[in-house]
Amino acid sequence: MSVFHGFSSLSTAADGDDIDANAASLLKALGKVTDRRKSRGKIYDLVFILAISLVAVLAGASNFREVGDQVADFSQSLLCKLGAKWCFFRLGFRFPSERTIRRVLENIDAAEFDLIVGSWLRERASRGSDGMLALAIDGKVLRGSWNGENNQFTLFSAMIHDVGVTVAQVQVPPGTNEITQVEALLAGVPADAGERVVVTMDAAHTQRDTAEHIAGERGFDYVMTIKGNQPKLFDSVFRKCLPLIKDDPHHFVEERGHGRINRWSTWITDADGIDFPHARQVGCIRREVLTLAGVRISKEYAWPITSSVTDDTTASDLHVHVRNHWGIENKSHYIRDTAWNEDAHQAYIGSGPQGMATLRNLAIGLLRLNGVTEIKRTIQWIGWDRTRALPLLVT
Repeated sequence: MSVFHGFSSLSTAADGDDIDANAASLLKALGKVTDRRKSRGKIYDLVFILAISLVAVLAGASNFREVGDQVADFSQSLLCKLGAKWCFFRLGFRFPSERTIRRVLENIDAAEFDLIVGSWLRERASRGSDGMLALAIDGKVLRGSWNGENNQFTLFSAMIHDVGVTVAQVQVPPGTNEITQVEALLAGVPADAGERVVVTMDAAHTQRDTAEHIAGERGFDYVMTIKGNQPKLFDSVFRKCLPLIKDDPHHFVEERGHGRINRWSTWITDADGIDFPHARQVGCIRREVLTLAGVRISKEYAWPITSSVTDDTTASDLHVHVRNHWGIENKSHYIRDTAWNEDAHQAYIGSGPQGMATLRNLAIGLLRLNGVTEIKRTIQWIGWDRTRALPLLVT
């Protein structure tokens, strides 16, 4: 009997004979990462080091030392399944030390690693019912990590709405910010023929250059939020939407939970007269929080703007896009911090911080694609028996 409900199917698959064959897709993808090491003195293949590091992260390892400790405790059968080489002197399968794993990840081509992992996850992630790919983009500061210029290490990533799978990630260069990296990030998200892509972002990215690149150059749709950083645009959108909110909303949602009532009212109209690249519609979303007795606690407004036409984005769609955007905080950034203590991981050298973040993204992606929602509980469950991670590799 499985001790973990909702994930029990993996416990029975862990001993299957077809693990090696079915994991070939992921291992083949990891094998595309360039090995920068010199051939002389190289004992372990890069794909093997990445595979065992991934299993260690799936088992809860949050830093290089914990990855090394996990790998040192792997069973011989698990090492064999992950591609370890037999050592006739030790009469067992060999595994690298924590120092070797650390040096490999610090020297890896992190940008290439992210691109390969993101592409692999994107091919397997589900789309919306209409085949639309909705992406949330946002940056995250790794508070325990610093680059060579003593600046905090910042990563900028794109995550698919709903499924919570990160499909692109880039490092924000020192001396700049994530606003300048939208083009670099979305370069790792090629659009399939006929596929509609919608990119959502917070108010910091409400920039003319960003809108022009997303809608004009890439042919995607954007959903941006307007705040005080664009005062003229904010004023024009406010004046455009003000007459609307005097009438009933075009879309209304009420939810009860956690001892309160949340209400979202959404209005949407055309963007005629709005001076912003490729703007087609603007809207207003009012969120009200009330007690269960109906007493209002708070009220706030959001002012979105989108390049999407009326047939593609209704008031209901606009509401969903804006709400789902913040899933990148809850389903990615928050999980990396709470399940793997990412902000506490002190890594300063080379590609180490980004390499570990990519492994965490891949681990989350594998879990999400298998329908897992309780990430922390699941990695604890895998930590008790690392062979439970094997079925995830055949995703």
